[in-house]
Amino acid sequence: MIALVSALVLLLAAAPLQSVQAADELQQFQQRMAQLFRQLDRNGDGRLDRDEARANAYLQRHFDRLDRGDKGYLVPGDLR
Repeated sequence: MIALVSALVLLLAAAPLQSVQAADELQQFQQRMAQLFRQLDRNGDGRLDRDEARANAYLQRHFDRLDRGDKGYLVPGDLR
């Protein structure tokens, strides 16, 4: 019983640390996505047309699925 309580205490103590790590990882991922978007957005208009998306195999392959609203271009929000 004492071992179970000890394990629960350790688990609860580690939970905030895991939450902080997850938030840090999410922030790093979002920063990398924003950087990739800026690199691919050759004309700097804040959106990726089909031609710009061709520079990235994943975006080229999934362009239609990611293009919410069938706009014909991607904005940063489409990549989340």
